[in-house]
Amino acid sequence: MNCFTRVLLCLLGLACSAGWAQVDVRLETAKTAYLQFSPIPFTVRLKNQGATELRLTETKGQPWLEMMVQSRDGMLIAPERPLNPPDKVLKAGESTAISVDLAPYYLVRDTGGYRARASVNLPSGEKLLTESLDFLIGKGEVIWSVPRGDGKERRIYSLLKFYEDPHLGLYLKVEVPEQNLVYPVRRLGPYLPLGKPKAEFDSENYLHLLYATSAGVHRVTVVNSDGNLLREESRQQGVDTPDLKRNEAGEVHIQGGTVMLPSNLRERLSTLQSRADAKESPKAEVGTP
Repeated sequence: MNCFTRVLLCLLGLACSAGWAQVDVRLETAKTAYLQFSPIPFTVRLKNQGATELRLTETKGQPWLEMMVQSRDGMLIAPERPLNPPDKVLKAGESTAISVDLAPYYLVRDTGGYRARASVNLPSGEKLLTESLDFLIGKGEVIWSVPRGDGKERRIYSLLKFYEDPHLGLYLKVEVPEQNLVYPVRRLGPYLPLGKPKAEFDSENYLHLLYATSAGVHRVTVVNSDGNLLREESRQQGVDTPDLKRNEAGEVHIQGGTVMLPSNLRERLSTLQSRADAKESPKAEVGTP
């Protein structure tokens, strides 16, 4: 490889050293836009294209994998805390993938455009840079919001819809204004805006949510006071539309609709049922004349 070719590869972010051919590094992200305060997931894919084993580990206090984030105007955003990727050992021809959520490490809070790239530090001291990926941080539309509690523990729960080409996503945001705290925004799933979602708090201050995800399908989600998921299920609309009901004891129940079991659970129940029928069939023949 001549000098000009190597320089060109470096400028493209594909390789910046003589050892570039041993490792293929790629950066991926599932979407081009993420809701403000929500996770910002990226995936770093590596493949050892060399003929020898490759060990990726921290060297002299420097992690083998780093992320570089900057705003669209070129301003580099310093990480709030260092990324500590797990050590990796790749045999010849072996591949691996590392998931990285940028949100806990970088103050990517303001709406607007950003770009990210990954940097891999090889044991030889050589550095590989991926091409940069552009992404947006946007604001959603608040469709429901309610305060709970008093003083420093007062929380505000909000549901936001956010456009995710070509669909809408529903998100839950929990914030504590007096503590200047916003918990990571949780994506509840796809959202079909047929009427507003329904919400009820039970006696333990758990939030029960009911919303449409597609035509005739509703999802029930239960979260605690920090927005952490406790339970969820989907219901198929039948004669009665699913609804949330809170009784005098503060218990919240869902009425109407049919519970939709995950496909793997349906298969398992079907298998168990067939086994039960097989065991019962000989008994049916005992009294046969």
